[in-house]
Amino acid sequence: MKKFFSAVCYLQSFLLYNSKSFVSMDKYSWQDFLEHYSAKLIEHSSELWNPIPAEAFESKWLGFPPATDEEILRAEKRLNIDLSPSLRTFYLVTNGWRDTGLFIHNILPVHEIDWLKIRDPQLYQIADDAEKETGPFKHDPNNQRLHEYQKDQGTWVKRSLILNSEGDASWWLLDPKRLNQSNDWAGGSWASWNPGMEWTAESFAELMQAELTSFLDLMDGDR
Repeated sequence: MKKFFSAVCYLQSFLLYNSKSFVSMDKYSWQDFLEHYSAKLIEHSSELWNPIPAEAFESKWLGFPPATDEEILRAEKRLNIDLSPSLRTFYLVTNGWRDTGLFIHNILPVHEIDWLKIRDPQLYQIADDAEKETGPFKHDPNNQRLHEYQKDQGTWVKRSLILNSEGDASWWLLDPKRLNQSNDWAGGSWASWNPGMEWTAESFAELMQAELTSFLDLMDGDR
C-alpha cells in the first residue's frame, strides 16, 4: 500500500510540475506544490527582491500556519461570497505566502484579502476610467475592440478580489463572476509597467503555477 501511495504521489507531482493547464488542487496537492515552490525560491534566494527570513530558510517553507475554517468563514462573510475552490484550499494549507518570485512579493492572509474598491481605490479608479472609455479606437468600426477594452480593463477589474500587497507595481486579481468548470475564478495580473490587466489564468492555482514556471524560466535564462 505504501509503495502504491508513493507511486500515486510521484505521478501527481510529475503532472503538477509539468502541466501547463491545471486549474485546481486539493490540500495534499497544494502542500506538495508549495514545498516544491519553497525549495526553488530558497535555491534562488539571491535573486529575490526581499530577503527570505531565517525561519523560512530553516523550515524550507515560505508559507505560514494554515488558516482555520473559522477564519475562512469570517472572511467569506465579510466579503459576502464563498472563496474560489483553489484559493480556499490554499488557505487551508497556509494562511498567506511570503514571496512568489520577482513580481508578486506576497499573498495576503485570508483576513486581509478584499475587493479592489476597498483595498486599492487608486487602481479601482483606473479601472473605472477604462470602463467609461468612449473611444473611438482606430480601425474599430463596430466598436468591438472598445467594448472588449471596457470589460477587460474596466468592468472585470473593478469587481475583482485583490490578493497581494503591492509587489513590483503588480497585483493579482480574481474575478468572481467568470468561472471555469470547477467553479474557480478567472485570474490575472495588473502591472503599471505593462501597463494594464492581463487575464491569463482560470484559477488562483494556475496563477501560482505560472508564476513559478516564469520564475524558473528566467533563472534558467540567466545561466
